[in-house]
Amino acid sequence: MRRFTLFIAALAVVLSAGAKIIKKDQMNAENLNKFAGSVYEYEAPQTPLTAVPKGFKPVYLTHFARHGSRYLDNASNYDRPYNILKEAADSGMLTDFGKDVLRRMEIIRAEADQRAGDLTQKGMQQHRDIARRMVENYPELFTNDKIIMARSTTSHRVLVSEYSALMQILRMRPKIKFDYDSSNHDEPWMYTEDKAVSAHKRKINAAVQEFNKNHTHPERLMKALFKDTDFITNYQGSGRDQSGSLYSSLYDVASYVQGSDPGVDLYDVFTYDEWYDLFLMNNMRWYSQAGFSPLTDNVVPYGHCVTLQNFIDFADDALAGNGVSVMLRFGHEVTLMSFFSLLDLNETGYSTDDLESVADHWVAYDIAHMAGNVQWIFFRDKKGNVIVKFLLNEEEATLPESVPFYKDAKGKEQTPYYRWEDVKEFYLAKIRYWEEFKANDDTPVEETPRRSFRQEINTATN
Repeated sequence: MRRFTLFIAALAVVLSAGAKIIKKDQMNAENLNKFAGSVYEYEAPQTPLTAVPKGFKPVYLTHFARHGSRYLDNASNYDRPYNILKEAADSGMLTDFGKDVLRRMEIIRAEADQRAGDLTQKGMQQHRDIARRMVENYPELFTNDKIIMARSTTSHRVLVSEYSALMQILRMRPKIKFDYDSSNHDEPWMYTEDKAVSAHKRKINAAVQEFNKNHTHPERLMKALFKDTDFITNYQGSGRDQSGSLYSSLYDVASYVQGSDPGVDLYDVFTYDEWYDLFLMNNMRWYSQAGFSPLTDNVVPYGHCVTLQNFIDFADDALAGNGVSVMLRFGHEVTLMSFFSLLDLNETGYSTDDLESVADHWVAYDIAHMAGNVQWIFFRDKKGNVIVKFLLNEEEATLPESVPFYKDAKGKEQTPYYRWEDVKEFYLAKIRYWEEFKANDDTPVEETPRRSFRQEINTATN
């Protein structure tokens, strides 16, 4: 009987670990916003934190976060779909549905006017809330004798994210000490990717283009928008088919609206099948550029080993007594996606060359969506033993089974806590592997031009 009970408990853990991945047939109005993928709006954690093992107290928290929800990063991202629909309306070529989509696009575009790339009010609130929960969960780390260190990239939206978090901490702890900055000086470990991965990343381009081609189906939507689809498939009589471009442009706008709330949305523009296909392509963009894959020699996440080394070095300095109790970093998804894969929390280190199966295991909406973040929290007992646990978007996360959980004096595992020595060795081994790989790698090192999601869709359809 006990054996059966243990089996059920283990099964529950497995099901719980995979429950966040939504299958296509599970899509509904309540979870549709997740299929915005990497721009999914941050949600507060729902699961209570596990009690700290007896005798341990928090001594250090280290963190990396993406900026919060923002507007699309270029005004043309709003202008282009709007202008195409407006031109069709002026030519009498829009259906009644198309006219309604244009009406909503006008509202969305006006709300985003002169705000391209800016953090939204929701984006600010996301970081205020994350900071507030840090202080509430670990008040011992936010006392007047401690130093709160913070660093950000020089991007405006990242700066505002940093300041939103720091102002929230200041409201709760008016006399606390801050050491904060935003400078290119920190770019090597805040943003820059090791150039040695660039040639490996290019190897997946053809496979991704084929994947996108197989999942791009704008035909139904074009018929729903235009009285005659020749308007868009032979745009301005040029012979150019712009249906794929408009399709992806509208997905971009529809995805971002949840982060600003202009009063209207575009969720009904796509069927669930289309939403899922568009999400798959968005997800594939990030997996191919940031995840482990045999198609890229399983090395891409190593491009941010410098960030990992920074986490380790800063932790060691704090544990040695430099007075810093909290280290906050604010950056972008291009760093966080790879860094999360490198950390291999909750199987973010998943690797496959079967691109069609990626979204069954690795989904951007559970990794580095808007305000996505990772936190390592360290605890120490009176004997000097140090344990650490991980939060992925403020939910407790686990490492691969090869890293054992901390065991108390009675030999009982204390999930999800790990000995710092074990964690440190696990990650230093990754860094050593990367250095050895580079020393023997004869792949030419070149810069990889950064392609937008829309460029990838256009390549697949035109």
